[in-house]
Amino acid sequence: MGERLLVLTEHQLSDPVTLSVDERGALLAAVDGLSAAPERGSADTYRLSCGSTVGIVQVGDLTVELRPKVGLAPLMFMLAYRSSPPTWRSAAALAPDATFSEALIGLFARFTHDATRTGLLHSYRREQDALTTVRGRVRMTDQVSRRRGAALPVEVEFDDFTPDVLENQVLRSAVDRLRRLRTRSEVSRRTVDRLHHLLHGVSPLPDPRRVPEPVWTRLNAHYRPAVSLAATLLTGGLEARAGTRAAAGVLVDMNALFEDFLRAALRDALGVGERKFPSGSSSPRRWLDVDHRVPLEPDLTWWHGGRCVFVGDCKYKRVNGNVPNADVYQLLAYLTAHGLDEGMLVYAAGKAPAQDLRIAAADKIVRVRTVDLASDPETLLQAVGNLADEVRAGSVVPQDG
Repeated sequence: MGERLLVLTEHQLSDPVTLSVDERGALLAAVDGLSAAPERGSADTYRLSCGSTVGIVQVGDLTVELRPKVGLAPLMFMLAYRSSPPTWRSAAALAPDATFSEALIGLFARFTHDATRTGLLHSYRREQDALTTVRGRVRMTDQVSRRRGAALPVEVEFDDFTPDVLENQVLRSAVDRLRRLRTRSEVSRRTVDRLHHLLHGVSPLPDPRRVPEPVWTRLNAHYRPAVSLAATLLTGGLEARAGTRAAAGVLVDMNALFEDFLRAALRDALGVGERKFPSGSSSPRRWLDVDHRVPLEPDLTWWHGGRCVFVGDCKYKRVNGNVPNADVYQLLAYLTAHGLDEGMLVYAAGKAPAQDLRIAAADKIVRVRTVDLASDPETLLQAVGNLADEVRAGSVVPQDG
């Protein structure tokens, strides 16, 4: 049997597909939110449905593409923007029939090319070795104890100017991940081979799922977009097994991506950095109760002078009519804990008009807004800019932010 390709769209039921027990088990183990409903009257045929996890999964000769309902182009745009708001326009344009693998390889190649345009990053690293010539400093104690008076080799310690540094190791590990993806495109295969050759001699990370954050300075800042995208590929990489079948690939959580994108775009529109507009896990801790038993972690917060001046939450779902009660309750808790009068719920899609929910008993306002992720990048960023104007108007901060 040759290679098989199955394309799923998030939250949509597939046509009937034949899977072995091990293929089904490996897919279910690899992808959160994936379901496989048995087809009536068949022992090995299923209808698959995926949640908000998208990407590519390979099980044996089967390749499953999990595509977002907004399409591949908006997904690649959000990945590019999250990695580098100032340079997202450098992302490669997608061919109309591009697969997930081809789109991902093209985006990563462009970011890596921009990072290494003037050559690989090098740095000095302290090395110890036994050489036939003296280099650096002779380690006399080791020479006497290990060589017992022999002249050669010489135990030395020296500083080596090497490309085998953390930033390149992250890129190398991401290339290794991409090399394991099947692609029908000869251009994509050659692109990955060139990246592998570029990083030849660089060590991969010991554990690709644990990506250390480099210390960013003016000397390596040009690497940051590529390293950020590489970290997404690595932390989203998967290895799962069921029976004799192993699953491999790259997955992206659309809930987390939407949150990260919106936060980055709002920062850019407001002209503030990560310290004033932190990620949810990095923001100052708040609790709903006085005994600190109910911790709160809003998606969006803006801080000035140690005080929270805005709070909001992102929802990667469609809202067409009434706003879900649970979402309103959640934001109301955030407003109460942070001592604010108004906040914002931002949905990823929906045709409902913007609305303000006035909570009379609490004297709070929940502003409900939507952005259309399926729109072109410029239109989407303009919509986020409009949100930023509302955020700024409802927040009492000095003009310098």
